[in-house]
Order: sequence, then structure tokens, then C-alpha cells
Amino acid sequence: MDRVWRRLSTPLSRRAGSLFRHHRFGLYILAVLVGLASGLGAVLFRLGIDAWSQLLSGADDYTVSMGPSVGLLAPLGTWFVLIAPVLSGLLTGPLMSRLGRTPTGHGVAGVIWSTRHGEGTMAPLPALAATTSAALTIGGGGSVGPEGPIAELGASTASIIGRGLRLRRSSIRHLAAAGTAAGIASAFNAPLAGAFFALEVILMGFSADAFIVIVLACVSSTVLSHHLLGTTLSLSLPYLDLSGDAQLGWVALLGVVGGGVGIGFMRLRFVILDALTRAWQRLGVPIWARPGIGGLAVGATLLVLPEMYGESSAALNRALAGRYALTLLLVLCVAKMLATSLTLGMGFVGGVFAPSLFIGGTLGAAFGTLVAPSYAPAAGVFGVIGMGAVFAGAARAPMTAVLLIIEMTGQHALLVPLMLATVLATFISRFLSRGTLFTEELRRRGEDVEDPMATTLLGRTRASRLMVDPPAVLQATASLSQAASVMSRRGLSVLPVVATGQGGTGELLGCVTAAQLAGALLSEDSDDASAQPATVADLSLVRDRLDGKDEATDVLQALTDTRLEGLPVVARAAGCGAEELVGWVSQRIVVERVYEAQAQARTAAATYTSWGSRLQDRWHSRPVPRRRIGRISRISRVSSRSSRRSRRR
Repeated sequence: MDRVWRRLSTPLSRRAGSLFRHHRFGLYILAVLVGLASGLGAVLFRLGIDAWSQLLSGADDYTVSMGPSVGLLAPLGTWFVLIAPVLSGLLTGPLMSRLGRTPTGHGVAGVIWSTRHGEGTMAPLPALAATTSAALTIGGGGSVGPEGPIAELGASTASIIGRGLRLRRSSIRHLAAAGTAAGIASAFNAPLAGAFFALEVILMGFSADAFIVIVLACVSSTVLSHHLLGTTLSLSLPYLDLSGDAQLGWVALLGVVGGGVGIGFMRLRFVILDALTRAWQRLGVPIWARPGIGGLAVGATLLVLPEMYGESSAALNRALAGRYALTLLLVLCVAKMLATSLTLGMGFVGGVFAPSLFIGGTLGAAFGTLVAPSYAPAAGVFGVIGMGAVFAGAARAPMTAVLLIIEMTGQHALLVPLMLATVLATFISRFLSRGTLFTEELRRRGEDVEDPMATTLLGRTRASRLMVDPPAVLQATASLSQAASVMSRRGLSVLPVVATGQGGTGELLGCVTAAQLAGALLSEDSDDASAQPATVADLSLVRDRLDGKDEATDVLQALTDTRLEGLPVVARAAGCGAEELVGWVSQRIVVERVYEAQAQARTAAATYTSWGSRLQDRWHSRPVPRRRIGRISRISRVSSRSSRRSRRR
């Protein structure tokens, strides 16, 4: 598919690539297009969820009534919740196993990986398969959220456009983040929260260029979503107020508890995932069959607690309205964590964004009911604050949490307590865990996207990627004059010395330097002939060497400590355990790698400009007309005469 796409996109990239590749204005146009495409994808995704839920249960959101099915599964009555996840799993499993395989991973974690290591590129077919599977999962009762597939779909849309126009890596990264933000803005009706989600979670940093691109995409997707789906808030709540700053102490406590619950949700998810993965492997169940079989467990959960069906929006509204008792609120909070972890562990597709909001809402409502039983709106006030606290603790994105809750609920009076709770939750999250709800999955795959080393020029590049073939190799039996001749001819100051084994492999003995050879050759006139070395192996060789797994920092430290021109790279030979010479790392190689990074940055700085600056450069560099030159010369002559007259006076 990639080959077909390259053939179709080549003419387009040649004609329009220059416009969008070297002009900020062109990138802004692409941001609007990405926003419209991502917004349309999010709208279709939402309609797909509602359609599948309507087909199975007879309602867009089953948690509104939680009664018997009036749809396709009406003959089963309330028992349809046992079969609905099975039907969704039978479709999801084969779809993901055939079309959903991708090295980047799925959901928000996949987008983060692609923007950090994969140049922002994501395959469109796996993203489409994941989006379809997520619609089947949520509509069929799976207790997951829509944000993961939406983020992946938006990033893949931006990737198609960026690769088609052959944009730079940074531009594709910004467009991928913009596509993710646009999808979330359209799905949750929260454009500002979508923008900050892309900056905090996806890009993990702020820049003016990225912010402009992301905001343009969010605005265009939100406008499209408003025209297609309306402008209603995600949660319909009455006006809520904290009733004074004296309650901020309880808010701070809720923030601390919410941060801990967010980390607990993250760890519980992966504990259940690991346990179920081991169980599937022990039973020998193929990947494509796991969602269909696991749907029975998901259905059994829904049979006990139908509030866990899908996103559970109506159940969350009832919890914030104070219609649930304290015990039931705590049960729903714990059950949502278990149901979401179980759904994902069974092989279904979806996000953890929306479930964290439900967990926080029920936790906060229970907290408000406990600490302020006489205050009627307590469940709603602390429920809204709890949503932000748990999400901030799980995702470690306090700005996104505050803006998201405000835009979803319209409760601007709760801005200050939300800020306090989310900041404290983020602090607790950083104290208890290094990873987040999204980055922990990548860390388990060996990808630490928050590693400070990733921002350096060489990062964690291994010595095996820096090495080249040795410029020359000296045998252990070579004489001093032969070694000096090789060094002189090659213009080197250090060379590796090897001993050829029985298998023809070269075991590294060490390195000989030009200073050692010079000293040995100058001592040939000595009277003590027995003390003179006959071969290079008789010298005190330098034993410093590098392993192929050594990082760039270790390489630089070794080159600095030894002050040698280069060092050998070795690998353990199979069987005998001898150190075999496999490569060579020199100071020149490291400098060339750093120069490549600098040269690319300088080229980007020279070409990436705006139309306004280019017009100004052309205006200032245009040739001056002759009329103007003559006029300027006359004016200068008159001014010089007047100055001479004034000096005479």
C-alpha cells in the first residue's frame, strides 16, 4: 500500500511540496486541512459507536435506561449484555490480527512513539482497523474510551499528508500532534483541552510554531463538529460552586487521593494485562480468538453492573447529580478500573482517557458525600474536581485536565479548586511513579520517551551504530618496523593488534600507539638486546576497548580518558568467549555525526521561512534604479556644500 501511495503522491509532492515544505503559511493551510479531516473522522467514529450500540441495545447510550434490549438482541432481554461483547469480539479479533499490526503500537502511546522516534508517521490501514474495532468495542459494551483510536486516526491522517508532500520531520511531528488534538477536540467538544493535550502528552513540550499549528487544527475540527453534532456540553450539570475558600483543604486532600488512585488504575491495568496474557499463552488461544472468548467475561461484568457499559456517560451524570449512595459510588469506582483493565486485557481496542474521568467522577462524588453530607451539591462539586485529579494523576497533564473539565462541564466557578487538585495529583503521581497512563506502555516495550538523553545530539546511540571497519589491523606477529610503516602510510596514531585464531577470527589483544612504536624503535641502539621487543605483541598494549552495546556517552568518556584517536569495538565470540574485533570508533566519526545534526538544523533554519520575510529580503536586495542613484548623489553634493559653508563660518 505504501508503494501505491508513493506512486500517486509523487506528482503532487513535486508541484506543491515546495510551497508547504518551506513556508509557514503552507504548513498552516495543512493544519486546517488536517483538522477538518480529523474532525470528520472523529464524527464518523462517534456515529459508528452510536449506530452499533443502537443496533444491539436499541439506544445510543445503554446506561440511560439499563433495561432490556429493544434492538437486534431484544429476544434476550437484559441478558443481551452477555452476548453483545461476544459479537463485538468476534469481529474485532480477526480485524485487528489481519489489518491492525503495526510496530508503533496503537492509541495515544503509539502516537507518542511515532512523534518521538518515528518522525510522526503512522500507517493508515492499522489506524483505520483500530478505529473500527474501537467503535465495535464501545458500542458492544466494552468499558473503554474513544480517545485512543481518535488520536491514532488523526495522527495517521496527518502522516498521509506529510509523507505525500515530503515534509520535514518536525513538520510531520507537528501535524501528527495537530491531528490528535483535532480528533480529541471534536470528540469531547473541548478545543483548548485538545490543544494542550497534544502539547503536554504527545509533544511533551511547548513551542509557538507547534501551538499555532495545533490550534488551527482544533478550531477547524471543532467548527465542523459543531455543524454536524451540535454544541451541547459533554456533561449536563447545574451551576456548581464550592461555597467558600474554606473547603480548599478538602480539595487538596482529594487531589492527593486522586493522584494515588490514578497511579493505582495504571498499575492495575498492566497487572491484569500481564496475567491475562500469560493465561492466553498457557492455553494456546490465538490472538484473533481472544476478544470473542473474552467477551463472555466482559458480558458477565455488565450483567452484574450494567453501569459499566461503554463510556458510561449517563451513569457518570447520575453520580455527579448525587443519585447514588456512598457505597455504590465506591463500587462503581473500583468496578470501572477492573472492567476497563479486563476489556483491554481480553484483546479489545479502546482508550483509557474516558474511563479515568469516570473513575475520578465517582471517587469525587463519594468523597463529597462523605465530607459534606449536608451540602446538596457536594457530590457534583467534588465529583468534577475528582475527574480532573484522577486524570492528572494518571496522565500527568494538569493543564489538559483543568481545561478539559471546564470545557466538558462549563463549571468555570470551579477553576481555582480544579487547579489546586490537579497540581497536587500531578505531584503525587511524579512521587509514586515514573511513567504515566500512556508512557508506561512504551516503557514496557523498552522505549523511554521521557529520557533526558533523547534530547541530546547523540542520545543513547550505541557504539555498534557509530563504528566503522578498522582502518588497518596489525597481526600479533608483525615487527615494529612493519607496524610503523603501516601507521605512517595510513596517517594513524593508534592501531588494533589481533591474533588470528583457529576459526579465522581475529581476537583483540589491544592497541599499539605511535608513541610506543617510536620509543621501542629509538631503543634499538641499546646494549641490552634481550630487552628489545621483537613484535608488536611484546609491547605493553593499550587494553581499553568498547562493547557494541555501549552508549554514546560511554564512547565519549573512553575517548576522552584515553586521549586516543580511536578505540576498537569488540564482541564475545560464540563458544570460546574470546573478544573478537568487530569495528572501530574514532573521534572523527563522532564529530561527523554531530556535524550532520548541526548541518541539518542549519539547513532547516535557512529554508524554513515565511512569505513576508522573503518579500522583505527581495525588496531590500533589488537593484537601485539609476534615477534614484542620481538623485541621491545630488542630495549628497548639496549636503556636503552646506556642511563646508557651516565649517567656514
